[in-house]
Amino acid sequence: MLVTLQTLAEQMQLTERELEQRKALVQFGPEDAECLRSHRELISENIDEIIRAFYDNQLSVPEISLLIGDADTMGRLRGAMRRYILELFEGYYDLDYVNKRLRIGKVHKQIGVPPKFFISAIWLLEKILNETINSYAEQLGLQQIGNKVNRSLHKLLTLDTQFVFDTYIASLMAEVNIAKSQMEKQIEQLEVTITERTKSLETLSRCDGLTGLWNQNAFYEYLRHELASSERYKDTVSLAYLDVDGFKGLNDTQGHVAGDQALILLSGILKESVRDCDIPCRVGGDEFAIIFPKTALEDARVICERVIQRLKNTRMLDITVSFGVAVAGGDYYPTMHDFIREADRNMYSSKSQLSVKSN
Repeated sequence: MLVTLQTLAEQMQLTERELEQRKALVQFGPEDAECLRSHRELISENIDEIIRAFYDNQLSVPEISLLIGDADTMGRLRGAMRRYILELFEGYYDLDYVNKRLRIGKVHKQIGVPPKFFISAIWLLEKILNETINSYAEQLGLQQIGNKVNRSLHKLLTLDTQFVFDTYIASLMAEVNIAKSQMEKQIEQLEVTITERTKSLETLSRCDGLTGLWNQNAFYEYLRHELASSERYKDTVSLAYLDVDGFKGLNDTQGHVAGDQALILLSGILKESVRDCDIPCRVGGDEFAIIFPKTALEDARVICERVIQRLKNTRMLDITVSFGVAVAGGDYYPTMHDFIREADRNMYSSKSQLSVKSN
């Protein structure tokens, strides 16, 4: 049920049984209720003087005067105090009465009245009411009855203070829970942000700054993983090694800017030519590698030929590349470094054949 459809007593799970237990704790019984009821007329006749004396004292405290703030608020407070004092002597102290006491606590908490001011106000009110009752009892020579009424009043005000502070504490706990919930959400969002930024930083640390391909560290990591996976599941994995032919001469004759443009051009063609599952990397200088998971040697060569053909079709730079391809699978699963050396040797073998043909 929505809290707005519940009384404060219902929200705080205060029942008739709980109320009776609390009355018993301060020894407030039917005779106390009757004792207070019998003096309602006396209090009603003196209510204006009681309220005047109460607020004359309260307004002499600068902090309290500042909390009240203006004449309209002062008027509402006087009216609320009048009702409260008369209710103290009504003789009915049920859950409806409790809800009003709880409401007092909620309002005081909302407007920022510190507990010390509330407690001092209750003490002051009790003092003024005691003086009023004692003066009346002395006039009639009934001091013992006056003392009895004051004891009953003290019990009731103690009971009221319990309920007021129940709402003080409940409001504070609600604020703590809200703050905790907000903090948990902020922490959760911060964790998401940190995770995303960590992933981003990890990606950046594993990417080549010039070409955007995976760098050497990422290459070694992926290759170890794919070799281990292929051996575990008896799959095939291929590795292509390539570099730009005559790259040093290109740098020497046309400058490093032209060399960088060649590397960027080649990396773009690699990205366009490989499949989503393939892993193109720049392993250093003008050397590149492509890891082909679950791929046979001939299928890897087809992709390499595609790269060569697309490079030939571009007219941005006149460069060529040499490929060497190695494959692991079946009964042959080399170490990572042996696998790299094999692909590298095949690349240089390809260069040698190219050189022979060009002569």
